Amino acid sequence: MLTIKIIACVLLSLAAVGSALADNDNFPTDFAAADVNIGERLFLETRFSQYFYTNSGGDANAVPPGDPVVATLETTSGPVPGPFAGQAMNCRQCHLVDEKGYGPFGDQTLGNRTYSDFASRSPVPLRDDGRTQTPRNAMGLVDAFIPRNVPLFLHNDGQFASAHDLIIGTLTGRNYGWKPDEYATAVHHIATIIRNDNAQGYLAFYARDARWRIEYTYLDTYSNVFSGFTNYDGSYITDPRSLTDFLIDPQYTLDMRCATDQQILDTAASLIEAYLRNLFFSQATNGLDFNGDGTAIFNGSPYDVFLIKNGLPQIPASGETPVQYSRRLLQLVSQLAPPQYVTNIVDGEFLTQTQAFQFGPEELKGLQIFLANSNSPAASRGCSIGNCATCHSPPAFTDFIFHNTGASQEEYDAIHGTNSFNQLFVPGLACRQTNYDAYLPPTTNHPLATGIFETPPTLTNPAAADLGLWNVYANPDFPAPQAGLRQIVPNLLGLASPQIVQAAMNALSFEFSGTNGSPGGTYYILASTNLLSPMCGWSCIATNTFDQSGQFSVSLPIAPGTSPTFFRLSVPIPPPAEVLPGTLARFKTPTLRDLGQSDPYLHTGRMDTIEAVIQFYQTFSAKARSGAVRNADPELQNVSLDDSAVAPLAAFLRSLNEDYTD
Repeated sequence: MLTIKIIACVLLSLAAVGSALADNDNFPTDFAAADVNIGERLFLETRFSQYFYTNSGGDANAVPPGDPVVATLETTSGPVPGPFAGQAMNCRQCHLVDEKGYGPFGDQTLGNRTYSDFASRSPVPLRDDGRTQTPRNAMGLVDAFIPRNVPLFLHNDGQFASAHDLIIGTLTGRNYGWKPDEYATAVHHIATIIRNDNAQGYLAFYARDARWRIEYTYLDTYSNVFSGFTNYDGSYITDPRSLTDFLIDPQYTLDMRCATDQQILDTAASLIEAYLRNLFFSQATNGLDFNGDGTAIFNGSPYDVFLIKNGLPQIPASGETPVQYSRRLLQLVSQLAPPQYVTNIVDGEFLTQTQAFQFGPEELKGLQIFLANSNSPAASRGCSIGNCATCHSPPAFTDFIFHNTGASQEEYDAIHGTNSFNQLFVPGLACRQTNYDAYLPPTTNHPLATGIFETPPTLTNPAAADLGLWNVYANPDFPAPQAGLRQIVPNLLGLASPQIVQAAMNALSFEFSGTNGSPGGTYYILASTNLLSPMCGWSCIATNTFDQSGQFSVSLPIAPGTSPTFFRLSVPIPPPAEVLPGTLARFKTPTLRDLGQSDPYLHTGRMDTIEAVIQFYQTFSAKARSGAVRNADPELQNVSLDDSAVAPLAAFLRSLNEDYTD
């Protein structure tokens, strides 16, 4: 009893100190940094998995035998010891940083990662559904959430339209061992771990130098973190001056006495999202802020230093698209006389890469090949045309949308024979929608679906293939991305996108004109009085047609005193049944930054080197020109690379590497 009384007195004393400080806010806070800190802790948490649920006996703080799936890491050259051996699945298992690389937490064996792993496809916990690996190669998470001029799509097939949905889908999904019909169980289990965590386990004492432990206390439980370290009367449970790294933004705090399972999961997802939004490549001080907002101004790679040394623009000009910027950049680099090259030691030095920090003549030649397109002067001279920037537009080196370069076909044909992918039966929209379980991925609404068209092909199952976006487009079980996908349908189908060239007021009329329409095609004029109000939307005020040259001219009367109005042009979108075939085998464009820390390549993980990827494009661009690639992206046939282009193009792509660490 004496010991209990002493402890009670100590806690009361600390509470009194906390309460007094709370009254005048005389203590440091850094909510944004704390959100990121706790988000990483949740990112590494291994107890959310189905394996822990099954083997912990209901004890949130149990230490069951480790899940065999994390005992090793799969690599292209064989398995190696896993950093989470003895634990269970977590996000970091497939999205590593320096666990196998260089830095204070690495073992200096395989190298750093940009939040990807070393496997062609990542292993998943064993269940009774026959699935042993993810459908696709793990995409890096660095720069996954930087600003863009298109809707946000996440995963290779665009299945998620928000970070929040992706995180919840992962924590409660098959990667963590949960099957689609176990969603409610997964949510309750995760909430139970949060409620009952005692801050005495792996994360508190061992992971990342125990950075999530309040020194000499046991107070940093998830329950305390989520409640803002407050007592029921609102006072702090300890001196808040020790809580700077743990005191999350008040918007995320919960009253743990009455918080629902879903509220707890949503808060966990929000904190993990704060962490992920903080993952981006090296930026100028006037680039992205701590939360990843602003304009991305990269400065960490030899390529970026080359732009800086030569006074070349690092970002598009106001009103300039990334593709337009890449064309202007090609003109500027072609006119450099003489170029100021980047030299190792003098201009920089790599610590986590096995190459020199340089951008010389070979890299410059590769940059010009990369930027060249069919309208470039190089095309008339018969030089190699990479046409790469059309999809991998600088400065982010991605357009963030979907293309079919033949990667699924390459894998399928390698197993089943040349041209076999072109013969694969794929149903139309009506057949697909009325036979969901036969063709589409499993979800909570359809837990028994086969997912046959998001399954890597095997010799024993010729019906299996990965069709990427086809699985998501017009799929009612994935409602969130549909509005964004409808917005980019013209990009997907290569439809003409009209461009306004001139606009001005003339007396009491607003007149604008432009070009690049589909000759004789229909277009709509849309109007809105408030761009900031999503509820206002756009209304169609006129229907016109382009002339035979694809040009248009519009005059709209504007009455005096009319509210400010915004106008835009829209072209008709084909119905979903016509669009669906054009989504077949399309996958989201990955960034090309720091490829040295994200191999193997392609969503299939079948290419181990940059040179192999370039040779893949040599082969499949030629196939596209001969009509042999099923649903080939129209831009694929404009790639023309001879063997002399491989070395300089590879050198340029390696100049996009940088030292990425946690």
